[in-house]
Amino acid sequence: MKIAAFIVFAISAWLAYGAWSLHEKDPAHYTSTPMLALGAIAAVSLAVVLFGKSKAAKSRS
Repeated sequence: MKIAAFIVFAISAWLAYGAWSLHEKDPAHYTSTPMLALGAIAAVSLAVVLFGKSKAAKSRS
């Protein structure tokens, strides 16, 4: 689960950075909504990576 969450974090953070770059370049044509949505997905997946339990820890308890 943590590996999948890390992959989601990496991809969504990269896409959020790209959306931010486009918004900074031409704010009249590119809104900040995709950047904020992808940033929220990246934040949630990072929280899962940092604070989520792994499958091995679940099987031990």
